[in-house]
Amino acid sequence: MIKAVVFDLGGTLIEYAGAYASWPALETPGLQTAYAYWQQRGYALPPFADFREMGFSLLPTMWRAATRHEANLRVVDLLTMALAELGITAVTPPDIAAAASHYGAAIQAQAELTPQAVETVAQVKAAGYRVGLVSNTMFPGTLHQADMDRFGLTPYFDEMVFSADVNMWKPNADPFQQVLAGLGVGADTAVYIGDDPASDVVGGRAAGMRTVYYKGNSRFTTPPGVTPHAEIAELSELLPLLAQWGDGKR
Repeated sequence: MIKAVVFDLGGTLIEYAGAYASWPALETPGLQTAYAYWQQRGYALPPFADFREMGFSLLPTMWRAATRHEANLRVVDLLTMALAELGITAVTPPDIAAAASHYGAAIQAQAELTPQAVETVAQVKAAGYRVGLVSNTMFPGTLHQADMDRFGLTPYFDEMVFSADVNMWKPNADPFQQVLAGLGVGADTAVYIGDDPASDVVGGRAAGMRTVYYKGNSRFTTPPGVTPHAEIAELSELLPLLAQWGDGKR
């Protein structure tokens, strides 16, 4: 019997890409805003294009290290590393932290709900399921919770895990296990839905959960050998799917 439904956030309930079709290009507004803040503070900086390209080159490596449990990844870490790689040592830690806040605000500004997000989460909650969230993010959970408050998502959630806050990253099983513990349910009674099979399907399966690949943004494809329990093109398909699985058969 299904007792809980756990959602991914970015690309599943809230779209953060703005005008950018791919990651890490979608981080451009954040990098621009951090750079502009430092300029206003009077720091000597290289051309923005150099700073942006350094950020783009570091992000995939730092993300992989986080998902391998080698290091945590936060925006402040990215900015610190980018400055160091460019040989810029004058920027103070408080100004790096302030720039990270500006970075986050710029990403928030381009956020929008995915179609049917609030309606789907509300229906899942009303149907009697426990509702959780696991988000791979380099931003503080408070930033995403502010977005969820703004869009009316927060009241439906019983437990939330943000990777940078706890240094637990998908596709490892630990962030899923943490949210399941918070929800008070076993993995065999829970479903995870997300838009990135390499982290959401692999991670959910690693934790023993049933998985749903949400194909709404078409940003990701299913890697060879990765098989979700189901695929949906629209979030409105989720509740009928849960009803089909209500008998508890795997």
